[in-house]
Amino acid sequence: MRGLPPVGSTFHVRRWDAVVLGSALPGLVAAIRLGMQGLRVLILEEDAAAVAYPGMREPFMMAGSGSDGVLGSCLNALGIPLIDRRRIRTTFPAYQVALPKARVDVGDANRTAEELEAWNLSPEATARNLVASLQEGSEAQQRTLLDAEIYTGSRRMPRLSRRLPPLPRRPEANPDSGESIADPVGRAVAEAGSLAAFCDAQLRALSDFAELEPPATVRTRLLGAALGGAAETAEGHRWLRDLLDQRIASLYGEVRQLRGAFRLVSAGNQPAIEFERAPEVCAGRALLINAPLPALRDAITKGPTPELLKGPAASHRRLSVHLRGPHRALPEGMASRVIRVGNLSEKISGTNLIRLRVFENPDGRDPVDLVASAVVPIDADVDAVRDEIESGVASLLPLGREGWVRVASQPPLWDRDEFLADPRGEGGWSAGAPLRPISRTPAYVLNRWKLAALGFEGDLLLGWRAGDAIASDLA
Repeated sequence: MRGLPPVGSTFHVRRWDAVVLGSALPGLVAAIRLGMQGLRVLILEEDAAAVAYPGMREPFMMAGSGSDGVLGSCLNALGIPLIDRRRIRTTFPAYQVALPKARVDVGDANRTAEELEAWNLSPEATARNLVASLQEGSEAQQRTLLDAEIYTGSRRMPRLSRRLPPLPRRPEANPDSGESIADPVGRAVAEAGSLAAFCDAQLRALSDFAELEPPATVRTRLLGAALGGAAETAEGHRWLRDLLDQRIASLYGEVRQLRGAFRLVSAGNQPAIEFERAPEVCAGRALLINAPLPALRDAITKGPTPELLKGPAASHRRLSVHLRGPHRALPEGMASRVIRVGNLSEKISGTNLIRLRVFENPDGRDPVDLVASAVVPIDADVDAVRDEIESGVASLLPLGREGWVRVASQPPLWDRDEFLADPRGEGGWSAGAPLRPISRTPAYVLNRWKLAALGFEGDLLLGWRAGDAIASDLA
């Protein structure tokens, strides 16, 4: 196979239809779509990722859980049983934006508008116009996302499995009315400059860009989606990955933990993974690279770098801190999701913008887990950044750091989601992200960076459409 060395003759080769290298969300979704076509799928997960606290990889904010939403449509397309989909509840507020002199609950449309006015971030008319425009524009963009051609480059691209009728065009009294729906954020910020930090903080927290600001083409969706509340799994399924893992098992998909070094090789003209600690090779008719290429390049040290793994370097990373403490140490009125801005006079980036999740035990007992993160340059001092994140979290807590303990864990080497880079020459999500097999026997890269502007929904769409396209190639 071009670009991959052949496997040694002493190795035992086991074969699947598809091998997914890495356990990030897009690969799990793609694996389910492949399994639904009757294909045998193996997921290789790094052992350190498998034993890590699940909250470290749980999406910050899941939107669109309704039947017409991106999450709801995706779960339905994955065949998640109705009884499990009904266990996903919508909670309000979706999150809280904590500014130095404001604590704004974002969720219900009327409540959000009232909050903006009460905290003197916007006049009443501007706040209500912004919220109404975000609602309308977000619904239209949601339909566009579900109907979009995501991939180019596959040999036989399938038609998308879900088609929605377009929204009826609304008569417009003047040319500006169309712009207000396309980019209500820009207009509102122009009318009330104090809204700028409020909007910017959310956009940077909800997207997965390294430094770029999400453009007008997606920011209406990012901000408007929160007005429908946040989705949470409950009643036996605490994590989204629980639902996906259960579905993979129902399709007889196999998940194996990969420990130690490995190589990408060719076995009988099929892409394969060769284990260093065992004389065994896992080969597939298709290989899905479901981990950041920079991390894989560091993990695979033997021999030259395969052509498949060549690509741009990461410029930033999302560093996380896991804290554990008593429920009494949480402030009253604190939402389970918080976007915190420390200083409005500084750029809203780095540790000046912290994303915080609160995970309470289902039985209501202590301890409570907090996962906080910030996007920083790839060469930033890890220990110093984590100290700054912890200090930022402490500023939100009435007792500061008292009672809270940082939970140490062994970070994965390659099966991780934290590396970020901005798409070259692009400011928005790409309607034609390439999905290129490197030979007739396909090996694919699930490039999360191409849909980074869409955040969580980009991950869902990436896996969903990739699974369909690859299944078509294997048919």
